[in-house]
Amino acid sequence: FSLDKISLHDSAVYAMMSKGDTTGVFQFESAGMRSILKRLRPQNLVDLTIALSLYRPGPRSSIDRYLANRQEPEKITYAHPLLEPILRPTYGCMIYQEQVMEICRVLSGYSYGRADTVRHAMSKKMKEKMERERQVFIYGCDGKDGTSPCCGAVANGVPAETANAIFDEISAFASYAFNKSHAVAYATLAYQTAYLKCHFPAQFTAALLTSVIDDSTKIALYIDDLARLKINVLSPSVNESFRAFTSDGKSVRFGLLAIKNLGYNFIDTIVK
Repeated sequence: FSLDKISLHDSAVYAMMSKGDTTGVFQFESAGMRSILKRLRPQNLVDLTIALSLYRPGPRSSIDRYLANRQEPEKITYAHPLLEPILRPTYGCMIYQEQVMEICRVLSGYSYGRADTVRHAMSKKMKEKMERERQVFIYGCDGKDGTSPCCGAVANGVPAETANAIFDEISAFASYAFNKSHAVAYATLAYQTAYLKCHFPAQFTAALLTSVIDDSTKIALYIDDLARLKINVLSPSVNESFRAFTSDGKSVRFGLLAIKNLGYNFIDTIVK
């Protein structure tokens, strides 16, 4: 078995995640994330990437709009036609920092460098810098202050009022948004852990339990999940148990280290 060789298009994995059955799955354990999965019903890695990116303080306000637009894309509206090619892949919603940078470039003529400076200022909540940038976004800049020149949104046919409203939305959104590359990496790790849970639930949960072996609350949570999956949890045994939780593929054997007041040396002696 090699995790690097698994299919990223396994329908059983996405079906499991669509039911919110994600206890122990990287980034998707919380009640809020499980709720999004049930509503979104992901079918591929792109959907997982979007789910992770939507569940952030900035984009979170767009969850209902995104799901509604996904169901009825013909009803999507854009503040200005120039936004359509940028926001069409995400059903009219700003989800990624890269979209903010592209909006700055397309609407206001920013260079890549200046667009990234805006993204950075937003992510660091530099309010004074952002307010200075608002005027540049709307009306442009000649570059005499040493920054990259740009034409501004008004010169590209965007009414000043519309440009101002777009900048307001960008400011509210971007300070808590993911960049897409980060979200894709998280989604890949999430899918890999979901794949293991889906196809090797006993072995996966044994490893999961071992990773939280000092946390009795988490141990109880994951053992309850095993019960729901109808996987037996076997009692500690001086003849069968090891330091960690172990599995034969059908059941999970309690790890000795999870028992209070048993030290490493004593456990190793039993195992030996």
